[in-house]
Amino acid sequence: MSVVYLPSDEFAGVASPNLDLAADYLELKAVLSGHGQSFSEDIVDALELAAEAEFADVHAEIQAREEVAAGAVARMTSRKRVLATAYPFELDDRGDEVVFTASDSDLGQAAYIVSLLLSNVRSLSPLLDGSDLHPSDQEVRQLRQYFQYFATAAIAAEIQGPAWSFGHPRPDGTGFIKKLSEVWAVLKDGTVNPHPAAPAAPKDDQVDVFAWREQPDGLPGFLLVAAQVATGRNWKDKSIKSHVNRVFAARWFDRPPATEMVAYHVVPFARLEDEFYDDVLVLGNVLHRLRVPRRVSEAALLARDGVMIEAFDQLDNAVAWISTYLERARSA
Repeated sequence: MSVVYLPSDEFAGVASPNLDLAADYLELKAVLSGHGQSFSEDIVDALELAAEAEFADVHAEIQAREEVAAGAVARMTSRKRVLATAYPFELDDRGDEVVFTASDSDLGQAAYIVSLLLSNVRSLSPLLDGSDLHPSDQEVRQLRQYFQYFATAAIAAEIQGPAWSFGHPRPDGTGFIKKLSEVWAVLKDGTVNPHPAAPAAPKDDQVDVFAWREQPDGLPGFLLVAAQVATGRNWKDKSIKSHVNRVFAARWFDRPPATEMVAYHVVPFARLEDEFYDDVLVLGNVLHRLRVPRRVSEAALLARDGVMIEAFDQLDNAVAWISTYLERARSA
């Protein structure tokens, strides 16, 4: 089987073909090829090979495949426009060739690559299913942990302030109450003291990242973010919009914060514009694959200026993993 597989049933006779999947196909082919490149014509060839039936109108079928290829290139062009230097690919002027241009020193590009791989694990996508280059179960778990750290950095840049990686398992190995007390010792708005009815062995109570933008007067009423980081198929079922202010505060504080938490959702997926309105309604503010990498690049500047971003030092490990993975792909 090819290293990256594009199934025809996602496109043949479909009124709205999955152009993000087609764009991911070209990106993954470029990442995993020995020469770091792919071609829009690869989509036409792949759909022809995967087709399960002969078509009466061959010309119309070829045109349909070429439209998928053109749509994929348009999607990638849009990704490049939005992400700028955090996008690890270049396209030629005609969109015929895609070149993988990732730099080992660019954390934003690393965030994109991790997001691309997590979007296409076999539980979510057919592109790498059956490929020897599909990350192992242990590697998928590691990628999800890296994405947690990228998400923490992205949230820090989003509000230009310190951020804690609160999701279980926490990078510093602390327990729930100890970590929550550590965060609120900085925020100083509310008193951590669990209600007797609170769960006895909490992990993170749905919050994976806390971040804040301090007010110079030291008073409540600052920007405070609580974020859920979701990488699985059921990511949209994990909204914490009502939970963080109605449930979380009542469970873990005897003097709840006066400051309301702003709910964020961080996912590695590319989202369609016509679906995103509902995403925000359900989840609150959403950072996705076309937002996270750029914010991570900005977080590098914050960290350089001394802003505390927990687990930021772990991102170099993600870059090292990507380098090893690419070497494995090149030798495959």
